[in-house]
Amino acid sequence: MVQRWCAVIRVGFLINFSDRLLGNLNYFRNLIEAIGRLENRKIEPVILTGYSSDLDLTKDFPTVEIVKTKILDRKSPAWILHKVSQFVLPNDIIMERLLRKYDISVLSHSGSVGRHSKIKCIGWIPDFQHKYLSELFSKAEINYRDLMHRKLFKECTSVIVSSCDSLADVKKFYPEYVDKTKVLQFVAGPLEKIRLLSREELEYKYKFSGPYFHVPNQFWVHKNHKTVIDALGVLKEKGIKTLVILTGKTYDHRQPQYFNDIMAHIEDQNLKDSLRILGVVPYCDLVSIMRNSIAIINPSSFEGWSSTVEEAKSLGKRVILSDIPVHREQNPQGGYFFGVNDAEMLADILQNILEDLPSFKDEHMSHVSKRELIDRKLFFAKQYQDIVIDVCNKVPV
Repeated sequence: MVQRWCAVIRVGFLINFSDRLLGNLNYFRNLIEAIGRLENRKIEPVILTGYSSDLDLTKDFPTVEIVKTKILDRKSPAWILHKVSQFVLPNDIIMERLLRKYDISVLSHSGSVGRHSKIKCIGWIPDFQHKYLSELFSKAEINYRDLMHRKLFKECTSVIVSSCDSLADVKKFYPEYVDKTKVLQFVAGPLEKIRLLSREELEYKYKFSGPYFHVPNQFWVHKNHKTVIDALGVLKEKGIKTLVILTGKTYDHRQPQYFNDIMAHIEDQNLKDSLRILGVVPYCDLVSIMRNSIAIINPSSFEGWSSTVEEAKSLGKRVILSDIPVHREQNPQGGYFFGVNDAEMLADILQNILEDLPSFKDEHMSHVSKRELIDRKLFFAKQYQDIVIDVCNKVPV
């Protein structure tokens, strides 16, 4: 039983625990874990989810109150009634009553419950990818994203974006809502209580051997795996052998054929021996693979704020990055940057790191990152708590 304190602001998060949304779950896990570190904290997170959610995915979450409700079970009678009421009524009275029942005064990282509701709402826009990579979206998806973003800005008390780069996009696309926008640069780090696997254990479990680079990105088109494959092709022509392990979901609903295209590209370049595709792996295995890698690679052509980079920073790992504004803003220690589609430049970086491998030790970076991680998490949580308090103090317009 979770004890409630009147002085604490109870903040609700609507979370669908699904393996289709692993990136979002990682974000919320890190945010809730960071909040729990605050001394004399003034906010208490509460998760609201459907009965159909896969609660096995909560096992890596810190201790938090979880409320189950049928109105979040997609296509259930309660969900349909909720959607109808949202459409025909000015306020989302069903969600509002649920939040009030559990003494929740702020709804975060979701939509609004209505402009005239007493429930304060904090919207969240992860990125504005559709504005820059419109070819990856249907016309309907682009219109929907534009509509939902404008609705968030119009109805929410404040809206969170994850980077100063995204704030610049707000100034460009929604200048009238800049004052409503808050930057919250999230921090991602491994759970402290998990047991990491050694490289030998990983080799036995996943049937590979030797040093390797790691790409921990979902197989989505904008994650740009092709450049990594092309870079390995360049190295092969030079007679340089290396291994890259890839983890992440292998399905992109926008481009269902993408993974098959990637596999065909690997086949065309005869690089099967240079790549090991593991798909989705357990969280402790994922962190272990990252920790034991030579370096982590993120070749993405677009990010709102890269959790891959944040995990690498927290683990004290070298990280090889596409040269996009957000990656520069994240500023990882010892980062290596290459042009988004520049396979030759990436190949040169990989070659230089491999040549330096016998003399390189990352223990110092790891120790420093562990010390810094606690302060980074506390700063992240304090920033978020300040946003919540600011929202609660705002007078409705």
